[in-house]
Amino acid sequence: MGKRLRDMTWDDYGISKHRYQELKAFCLQYEEKKNKIRYGLSSVQNDGAPAGGGVGRPTERQAIDNEQYKRDCLMIEEAAVRANPGIWKYILKSVTLGLPYEFIEYDAEQGKIPMCRSDFYGTRRKFYAILNELKIGAQIEHQNVIL
Repeated sequence: MGKRLRDMTWDDYGISKHRYQELKAFCLQYEEKKNKIRYGLSSVQNDGAPAGGGVGRPTERQAIDNEQYKRDCLMIEEAAVRANPGIWKYILKSVTLGLPYEFIEYDAEQGKIPMCRSDFYGTRRKFYAILNELKIGAQIEHQNVIL
């Protein structure tokens, strides 16, 4: 019989201390990325004067950036749902705002989290393992795109 989720360690998931820190930092950028997503065409000012420093078309660059921000945010949300569909919003709040269990144990919208601290942290480690797999898959997919 396998380990209980709460007893799983970073080693069990094959995640090093540095990789965990990288995944954690990625999640902490969630709100920033959500705020950078723009809908519709931007109002790019063109006064006819040449402008330096910008490569490519601004609208195209914004569209590419928007898609990356959306993909990153959806990846984090998907990992939270996969880790535990019943508490995914608690996980999302914890990992994107850097909040410990004690600060999310009771949520005004969701109510009290339906698990103890140890189970929550086990589920959060599972979240990071899933996110790691999703990010690796996205990198492989990106490398296979023919340019």
